[in-house]
Amino acid sequence: MRKTVRALTSSETVAHGVELATMVGATANEALRTRRDPAVVARKRQRAAKRRVRGWTATAVAGAAGTAGGVAVIVGGGVSAGVAAAIVLFVALLIWSVAGVARSVADLRARNRIVDALPPPSPNRRPVAGRIRQEMARLDGYSDGLRHLIGMIGIVDDDPGVRTLRDEILAAADATEARLRRLASDLTGVLRARRNAPRETAAHLDGTAAVLQRQISEGVAAYGELVSAASEAASASSELADRTARPGLPTSSRAPAPALAGGTPHPELEQPIDQLRALAAGMRELTDD
Repeated sequence: MRKTVRALTSSETVAHGVELATMVGATANEALRTRRDPAVVARKRQRAAKRRVRGWTATAVAGAAGTAGGVAVIVGGGVSAGVAAAIVLFVALLIWSVAGVARSVADLRARNRIVDALPPPSPNRRPVAGRIRQEMARLDGYSDGLRHLIGMIGIVDDDPGVRTLRDEILAAADATEARLRRLASDLTGVLRARRNAPRETAAHLDGTAAVLQRQISEGVAAYGELVSAASEAASASSELADRTARPGLPTSSRAPAPALAGGTPHPELEQPIDQLRALAAGMRELTDD
């Protein structure tokens, strides 16, 4: 009996250690992924460009103030070799800093355009328990795929209507993704508490865990529907762009992309899904004309 208990305890300890190591590795991978996220990198460079603009502006102000002070001394009759040399230095500083301001402002404008063209950073991906890890891996793939597909929707990238639609869809998708990841984090906490809970408490925790897991599964399925709708819109955009560029091409008879999952869309995703499918249908009608 003691050997059996000791073996079970040892097995549980090993399993707990493996789970802990997996979550630590997931945390490290998430930190690396976040640092390499193009949106995060672009925003860091944008902040650095803003700091350069402020630095060069402060230098230009110092140069202008020094030049003005030197001129005031000369006007007051205090001409000397030292004052003349100081004015020359301040004028040189002013010219150098004005050139720096011009370069930094141009760089900041370029950085702003890059940030505007990129989708916002995706929500943080916290490590989760093994029971829900496969479901969250699906959500990771859906999230990455949606960000790629959204950039393919529309023919003219700088069209305000298209940009607004993209922003609205990503905002709804990110809100849903963040909620699902909070649920996954809650489920991970429940499972961790259940590990050492008394038998009576464990039964209640099992019920809570089952509810959370069902909500996560339904939410991921709904997110998959959004990705499917985005795929339809991106495909229709590509077909319309090809038809516009080369009018002689035959109309494609490709059917709409099948749904990725069979769940009913959550309320916050119903509108963007309908918008994407309506957009895809409209562009296909234009292609068929």
